[in-house]
Amino acid sequence: MYLQALRLHGFKSFADNSTLRFEPGVTAIVGPNGCGKSNIADAIRWVLGEQSAKALRGGRMQDVIFEGADTRKAAQLCEIALLLTDCEKQLGSEFHEIEIMRRVHRDGQSEYFFNGQLCRLKDIQKLFMDTGVGRTSYSIMAQGQIDQILSSKPEERRAVFEEAAGITRYKSQRREAMQKLALTDQNLARVADVIGEVGRQIGSLRRQAAKAMRYRRLNHRLRRLALGWSGFHHAQLTATLGELDARVASLRAEAGARRAHLEAQEAAHADKKAHRSRLNQRVQDAQQAVFDLRSQKEAAENAANLAQIRRRGLEDRLVSSRDNLGELEMQLREVAAQVDTGAQDKQLQLELLGGSDAVFQQRNRELAIVDGELSRLEQELNQAKFQLLQLESTVARLRTDCSGYEVDQKTSAHQHASLARELEAVRQQQAAAAQVAAEVAARLEAALAEKSRTHQETVVAQQTIADLTREFREAQRKLQEVDRQLAQRTARLRLLQQLQEKWEGFGEGAKAVLQGRLDAALAGAKVVPIMQGLGVKPEFGKAIEAIFGAAAEAISVSDLATAQRILAQLEGEQIGSAVLRVAAVGRRTDGLPELPAGLTPAVHALADTAADHPAIGVVGECYIAEDLGRFLEFWHANPTFPFLAVATRKGDLVDRRGLVYGGHHGSKRAAHSIVQREIDLRETAKALVEDQKSHDEQRAAIDGLGARLAEAEQTLELRRADVLAASQTLAAAQAEQRNAQRNVDDVGARVSRMEAELVSVERARNEAHARWEQAQAGLARADVEATAQREKIHRIETRITEVRTDRDVKRESLAQARLELAERRQKVEVIDRGLGEMERRRQELGELLVQRQTEIEAWTEQMGELERESAAQRARAAQLAETFDVAREQVEKARVELVEVERGISALESAQHAVRDESEKAHEDLSAHEVKLAENRQRAQFLIEEVRREFQCDLGAIDWKHQLWHADDEPEGLKPLDLDDEDEAEVGAPLDGARASSSDAPTESTAPRRRRKAKTPKGEPSPADRAALEATDWTEISAEVDALRQRLNSMGAVNLVAIEEYAELKQRYDFLQNQVNDLTAAKAALIAAIDEINQTSQKQFGVTFEQIKKNFEYTFQTLFGGGRAQLELVEAADILESGIEIVAQPPGTKLKGITLLSGGQKTLTAVALLFALYMVKPSPFCLLDELDAPLDESNIGRFTDLLKKFVSESQFIIITHNKRTVSAADAIYGVTMEERGVSKTVSMRFNHERGEAEAHAPNIAESVVGAQAPGPAPVAVG
Repeated sequence: MYLQALRLHGFKSFADNSTLRFEPGVTAIVGPNGCGKSNIADAIRWVLGEQSAKALRGGRMQDVIFEGADTRKAAQLCEIALLLTDCEKQLGSEFHEIEIMRRVHRDGQSEYFFNGQLCRLKDIQKLFMDTGVGRTSYSIMAQGQIDQILSSKPEERRAVFEEAAGITRYKSQRREAMQKLALTDQNLARVADVIGEVGRQIGSLRRQAAKAMRYRRLNHRLRRLALGWSGFHHAQLTATLGELDARVASLRAEAGARRAHLEAQEAAHADKKAHRSRLNQRVQDAQQAVFDLRSQKEAAENAANLAQIRRRGLEDRLVSSRDNLGELEMQLREVAAQVDTGAQDKQLQLELLGGSDAVFQQRNRELAIVDGELSRLEQELNQAKFQLLQLESTVARLRTDCSGYEVDQKTSAHQHASLARELEAVRQQQAAAAQVAAEVAARLEAALAEKSRTHQETVVAQQTIADLTREFREAQRKLQEVDRQLAQRTARLRLLQQLQEKWEGFGEGAKAVLQGRLDAALAGAKVVPIMQGLGVKPEFGKAIEAIFGAAAEAISVSDLATAQRILAQLEGEQIGSAVLRVAAVGRRTDGLPELPAGLTPAVHALADTAADHPAIGVVGECYIAEDLGRFLEFWHANPTFPFLAVATRKGDLVDRRGLVYGGHHGSKRAAHSIVQREIDLRETAKALVEDQKSHDEQRAAIDGLGARLAEAEQTLELRRADVLAASQTLAAAQAEQRNAQRNVDDVGARVSRMEAELVSVERARNEAHARWEQAQAGLARADVEATAQREKIHRIETRITEVRTDRDVKRESLAQARLELAERRQKVEVIDRGLGEMERRRQELGELLVQRQTEIEAWTEQMGELERESAAQRARAAQLAETFDVAREQVEKARVELVEVERGISALESAQHAVRDESEKAHEDLSAHEVKLAENRQRAQFLIEEVRREFQCDLGAIDWKHQLWHADDEPEGLKPLDLDDEDEAEVGAPLDGARASSSDAPTESTAPRRRRKAKTPKGEPSPADRAALEATDWTEISAEVDALRQRLNSMGAVNLVAIEEYAELKQRYDFLQNQVNDLTAAKAALIAAIDEINQTSQKQFGVTFEQIKKNFEYTFQTLFGGGRAQLELVEAADILESGIEIVAQPPGTKLKGITLLSGGQKTLTAVALLFALYMVKPSPFCLLDELDAPLDESNIGRFTDLLKKFVSESQFIIITHNKRTVSAADAIYGVTMEERGVSKTVSMRFNHERGEAEAHAPNIAESVVGAQAPGPAPVAVG
């Protein structure tokens, strides 16, 4: 594999698209300082992935983009493309050629491409890993990097050695494996935490999901029954609305006829108004015409004036142009004279240029003769050096072989001893691994026991929760009974209060007084029912009711006059009758007579009643008897006994007139009486207070049980966490046991493998000794032949030095002739530019002269046209003035006609009022019926909106029979889950069976717990089934709907999404358990992979390092002619992380550190290290950026000699100023700046067979020619 081409565009100083093509061998890049040579090295480093702008001599990555020059704008992006060929073997690629490209934009966006396809930096780094190519490898070495390599820390020098050893890929894989291992440990810990949390959530969600399923079934039945009830009543309202619609249609037709009459008159009125509008428009149009005529007349007068002004302006411009025409003719004559003078000067300079060119050609021929002689001598020298190089290569190869064989012997001995020690250590590890396996087995037994203990504690905690749950549900059942009773009493009290507020049971007259409709008769007097605030003992309710009779609805008034006014207004307005009691009339103050046994004053039946209460006077002479028969006997014996009425507790009554009321008294009548309502109000309020107290006590008991249950659940969660922890400990112990057993097996395998390696190392040591003896004999013969060849080279170099001196003198003379020739050519070019400028000036003056003549003719014609236009506009203005007077008379006539039309419209509007009154009366009748229709529609709409609000469906589309039929089906989309808390007896009995009352229905806490069986969905009802549903008892349906609402409310907050959450959480729990198993297996696999990578890397690096160490000693002594050099590991025990120390002592010195070396010595040491690496693993190509700058002539020779030995192994690209280095190149690239700030390349490739250079680009710059070293004679182009 080698570098075939490098394409640059917009990179640093390479503004234009430049392509450098390379061939195998050595390519030199030359050029003056600052022309951009090192930018080529930066480009290769950058395209291979360099991320440090500082390493590219910039502050940020955008600094590599061309920043512009004096005559060029800055580029918006730059891109570098690297083309490599013969890639199949080294890169393992299917492509023969690959192209790597990098692009960066001004906004910082960076892109990488592989064969035109977008890719990642990581892909490119992996591609070149372990090939010796990369931004940090030894394939690119600049002068400034020498100190960095030699002066850096020992740990930082490892990179180039690892690249040569081919373990960079292994280290990258190991680093990724370690990151994955750390991530796996984090994931295991995270998954364990999540499993613990999910396990705690599942228990709570399980109970919530069971409750949510019960709620959905109850809600489904409630929805079906409520929609059936609403659908039935909506159908009845729809029939009523049909009758009202027919009546409204009749009234609407009558109103329409009257409306038609009114519209006919309004149409006539509208015609009059339209005629008035047309007249108004005529007046406005006439006025607009008058205005337009006035505007046109003024515009014509202005146009005539403007034409006169423009004519005077053209006269002034015509005079100015005639004066300018004379000046132009004079300038044209002067320019013609200057052109004749310039032609004579040009002819003189051309004659002088011919003489200078002849001198230049003569001196160029003389220099060519000298260059030919020099090329012949240099070719002879190169052939001699080539022969010497072959001899030295043979000597170096034999010395390398000898050194290698010696190192192999030492290495084999060292490996033998190391393997013996390592074998003993591994045997000790085998014993230790067996002991560890026994300890792990003991920990496994302890983990099993701990898991069993925590499991038993969890069972006990679950039993405790079950007991507390039963107590909690029993308490909930009692609370629901209290809630139901409390709700019934509250509803009863609210109903009684509503009846009281509506004065139910009172006559129409009494209602009118109490509702404030007789305020005029009251005149501010206060009136109250006599039963208001009356406390009656419940056992005497019927007796007091009988005593009061019709007086129960009596109203107490303050005086007789008020009573008379009330009665008079009731009679006058025929409202109804009323019973009034005047507070100051009819009150007796006599004491109570002696009463017989069994007779009690009625006033004793009144409890908690004020003494001045109006009812006290009504019952003053009334009594309550235990037995009506005995009282009648008593009255018969004592006919003078004073009383108004005597009643019994059953409601029988006898009055002073001797009328006896008795028999059966129905409960319905008593329930609706005013007295009984007062009793019920008091008793219900008292019972409500007691029920509320009982409700609070039961709620406190439930809260206590709930707290205990929550505490028990928390204890259970802790026990479950202990079980999970014990399970994880057990799993870890089991994994540890497997690892320990695997370790025992691995150590046993290593013992067997190392015993076999000991035998192999002993055999290799014997073979190395035999090869060393053969290499020593060949080395002695090659040294004698190399000495004779060096003497011949010395003689040829002396003659070359003399010829070069003569050539330099002739070159200087040629340069002076070239300078004189260039000055002559420049003068001729200046005269040519002057003549061209004067010719262009003469042409411009001629064109301007013609233009002025044309303008004079055009302006003269325009003056005549403007004069004619002015006369025409004045005639048009006079004509418009006459038309204006006629239009003004037409406006006045139209205004008179408009006044007459206004009078007719006023008379027609007066006749419309009578017709409109009749139409409004018809509409009032229609509105009254429409109000009734709207009320019924509102009731129906209220029913529709209530259904839409509660159930989100359209009542008009509801089939109430369908809803009732499917009330017992399962809710849509509800799938039974595997839950122990599902309850089969949560939904009410089906409609077609016996229906239980709401008080007897099983509640959430009392129903037996058992697994629900899936119900079979009903089909659609048959005609017989639909007919049977017509006899539905809607009262019973309404009661069940109320009971279902109450039961749903009593369930409290319900998490409806708990069903889906439970299913998802259970699935997640199972998934996490599988994840733990997968992560544990992955962790074991990663540990095994890391161990294998470490073993392979350690072995490969150790072998390579020893080889580089031997090579470095050889290359150092070759470049310095002796001395001592050595590579040492700082920590030999840790071969994969140990730093590398460099020891370099040139001949005759004993320096303690490489930092004390001179600049040239450091360069040679770095070159020795570079070629030592190349001897082990040559890079496909190597770029050296002015690496030879610190070297003198003798060291340059050693450098180039050593370089030629590796040309067959690698491709070299050298940026240099040294002539001897250039002479070793097969091709030369020159970099120059013909345009300031913009680099340009030219190329030359040597043809050693023909002895001349082949130019690859036109116009080789002088700086390139001057930098060429002596060698085969180049042919300059241009």
